[in-house]
Amino acid sequence: MKKISATLIIFGLIFGIMLCGCVNKANSEGITQNTNTYIKEVSFSKIGSNESKHKVKNVILLIGDGMGVTQAYIAERYKQEVENGNLVILTKFKNKGLITTYSESSEITDSAAAGTALLSGYKTYNGMINMKPDGSIPKKTLGELAKKMGKSVGIVTTTRITHATPASVYAHVKSREEEDEIAEQLLEFEPTVAFGGGLEYFIPKDMKDSKRKDNKNLIEEFKKKGYVVVFNKKELENIDINKTNKIIGLFAKSHMAYEVDRENIDKYKDQPSLAEMTEMALKILEKNPKGFFLMVEGGRIDHACHAHDAKSEIMDTIAFDNAVKVALDFQKKHPDTLIVVTADHETAGMSVGTGTEYYANITALKNINASIEYMIKEISKNSTKENILRLIKEHWGIELTDDEKALLFKKSPTSKINDSYLLSKYPKINKYVRNWAGFALSEIESRRAHIGWASFAHTAVPVPVYAIGPNSEIFNGFYDNTEVPEKIKEVWG
Repeated sequence: MKKISATLIIFGLIFGIMLCGCVNKANSEGITQNTNTYIKEVSFSKIGSNESKHKVKNVILLIGDGMGVTQAYIAERYKQEVENGNLVILTKFKNKGLITTYSESSEITDSAAAGTALLSGYKTYNGMINMKPDGSIPKKTLGELAKKMGKSVGIVTTTRITHATPASVYAHVKSREEEDEIAEQLLEFEPTVAFGGGLEYFIPKDMKDSKRKDNKNLIEEFKKKGYVVVFNKKELENIDINKTNKIIGLFAKSHMAYEVDRENIDKYKDQPSLAEMTEMALKILEKNPKGFFLMVEGGRIDHACHAHDAKSEIMDTIAFDNAVKVALDFQKKHPDTLIVVTADHETAGMSVGTGTEYYANITALKNINASIEYMIKEISKNSTKENILRLIKEHWGIELTDDEKALLFKKSPTSKINDSYLLSKYPKINKYVRNWAGFALSEIESRRAHIGWASFAHTAVPVPVYAIGPNSEIFNGFYDNTEVPEKIKEVWG
């Protein structure tokens, strides 16, 4: 197993203490924490400093799902060493902060509770979206408030559009698993723009690939409401913006492809990038003279970290950063736009460096041109040793060492791994790592780069916030994730 590192946790806590001089403490139940008092004392600046020359008309909230400090830093190092560039989120934002992410039910949040905090401003139980445990709905989401103000709303994601984070813009459900209902609530909410995956929840159950439990055809219902509906990159590129007032794009049955696969595997090249979806969304949203609210999610950073797939994490973080650059370019032309970039939580306790060596080699990942997800799908079709080694050579550009071959073929590549002595302490491991080949490939990849992992799930590490635009200085400091939407509402007035 990879060595467990506490580096990221220590960094986050120390940085937080430096920023605010205090750390929030658990209440008598040891879970729910009251941060309101010190948050307002520490982090709220008065509106009206030098950056506050313009009233906020538009807000773009970009969420890197699972993107902690280390995820961004590793992507930055890769971009510097391999692509001779930098991430804009680490180099173009003057205002920076850190936020805590715990939920009402746990120190470690899931994306539903975190999305509720970031879009509605209150804590709830893991698994619940924009609803308190008792079923009440104490506050409107930022999406709902924007519509009440006459603004347009856009939702862009690389996950299913009904997944927890995008659903947090518009849905109210007791369980994030109610994706049938979430899809119907999207139809009822009527955003101006909705781009992502998740076609399987919008087509009737008697159609191929559907996951609905009924025969409702939501695609036809969207068309009746005047939506343009697109399903691939070419259709998106060919829309007439002047004649398009509402649009929904569903570019995959489930989640969209990892960026490393979208760039290199032919069957995924018909999917638009996150940056391309963001650019098109802005072109349509800016038509509203009252402004807009746009939420953009780099959703698969989280999935890559769950699977300990470092190269996929890097490429999806860079793809997310490219979407941030699109937002920055828009903001330069529209200075009444506020941009906030953050994460819902950190995933898997990612670290740079493992074991006892002062060494990392991120460029070792350079030749990997397919995700572990893609590799195990191909291996499941033909799990012979010869085919697996061919796939690794073709898509990863490496020859395995004898030790790496011994690990990969220690068990049947397609077998479940929860009975392995190496992973016996992780009873739910097959939720994140589908088979032995997936685990072995993640080990090989991480060992070569000296990247470590503390978990297969989320962690409680505070995550960064970056902001630019009118009144963006109020996002400096160390505070709780529930304060992010409160600050946005503050600048909206």
